[in-house]
Amino acid sequence: MSDRGHDDAGSSLTVGVGVGIAIEELERLARLAEGSAEGAAQIALRLPPLRTGSSPGRDADLWQAQSSLQRSADRLSDLARALRTAAALYDNADREAARAIEVVASHAAAGAGLVLARLGLLVAPALLTATAAVAAGAALLTPEARRLLADRATVLLSDPRVVEVLRAGLSLVDDALLGALGIPPAAVAALGEGGLGVVRLDGAAALVGIAAAVAGARGTAPVLIDRVGGDRRRGGESTAVAPPGSLADRIGRLPDAEAPIVIERYTLPDGAPHVEVYIAGTDAHAALGGEQPWDMASNIALVAEQEASSLQAVRAALAAEGVTPGTSIVFTGYSQGGAIATLLAESGDYATAGLVTIGAPTGGIPVTGAYPAIVIEHRDDLVPVLSGLRRETTAVIVRADALPDVVPPGEALPAHDRDRYRATAERADQLDAPSLTDALARLPVPEGAGVRTAYTARRITVD
Repeated sequence: MSDRGHDDAGSSLTVGVGVGIAIEELERLARLAEGSAEGAAQIALRLPPLRTGSSPGRDADLWQAQSSLQRSADRLSDLARALRTAAALYDNADREAARAIEVVASHAAAGAGLVLARLGLLVAPALLTATAAVAAGAALLTPEARRLLADRATVLLSDPRVVEVLRAGLSLVDDALLGALGIPPAAVAALGEGGLGVVRLDGAAALVGIAAAVAGARGTAPVLIDRVGGDRRRGGESTAVAPPGSLADRIGRLPDAEAPIVIERYTLPDGAPHVEVYIAGTDAHAALGGEQPWDMASNIALVAEQEASSLQAVRAALAAEGVTPGTSIVFTGYSQGGAIATLLAESGDYATAGLVTIGAPTGGIPVTGAYPAIVIEHRDDLVPVLSGLRRETTAVIVRADALPDVVPPGEALPAHDRDRYRATAERADQLDAPSLTDALARLPVPEGAGVRTAYTARRITVD
């Protein structure tokens, strides 16, 4: 489903529900038809008292107008029903077509993996020689030439077309691996995500995670958390905070990786407790498997849907704040934090009342809970595609171009920048999209100010 709008900078925003793109436009038209039908019917009901009998010609015209309005109301009602039927059929057809294409692509990827595995021993010497030559050439480049190459790579990886190709390609990694192991392509296609769904990208990620663990990257190692400003006497600093008032407000509250967890405690109008949790993105400077749990080792574990160190830290912080399975909670996360937020929201361990993510690799994580979920992605952001094609979801998906004009030089993954996501959220707040408006309206509204507490986290070193 989709709505489309344009901000002052001309960047197109698209809002959709689930994996569909055109269905919400049909729903919007159906609502307009229903409203017009109701209006026509109401006018038709007001015409009979105007027929006074004093002017036969006028009475005949009014009678004709009433009949015409009633027919129009009936036809508009029929149109609304037809539009909704078309939306349902379109949605089913879209899903079935996507599944069929995926089966064919899975078969092809498995075949390619099989062929490449057989050719691997033959071409390995040549590949090693070529790799060595490239490495030697790179070492001879001047710093200015390296910066130029890096900028060119950034421009390429910020192209929405390239990003979508990578999304599809990453979804086929598991199929190619199975093909390389000698499993027949037809069997791989039947077992893959387009078939029975036994083999998925998270399985390939799990294998990578195991290999990383063997190499010393402890993506699922235990953690310790601590309240920011904590000491033995006070137990940590807490500050008063007003409830979030918009999407942009929520994004603005996301923390940095130094203190990656922020928890706000409120009271709902009925007196029940409510919690808002904000989860940071990956620390780009963190050592793989080191003390900082917001690293790439945790990212790999999260894509594999394992208990990553960073996810454990959020669980521990929620427990420290007294969150129970019955506490109303809204999860908001950026990048890695979005993956954590989605896994916790869908875990069944919490009374999830909402989910908001930006720039998160969550395509492979189903979102099916009966709570409002909003996903914001930039079409030119590489990070969300790392989990492959988006699977089963009922989330409202907001897509935009972060870099409509020129890719800024010297920035790595500029479309993934958190401030640019906040700017997109500000535009989304102004967009008239029924599904987004409904999702925002369903988020809990606390009564009065709350209390904000931040947490740090570190992996436990086991000798």
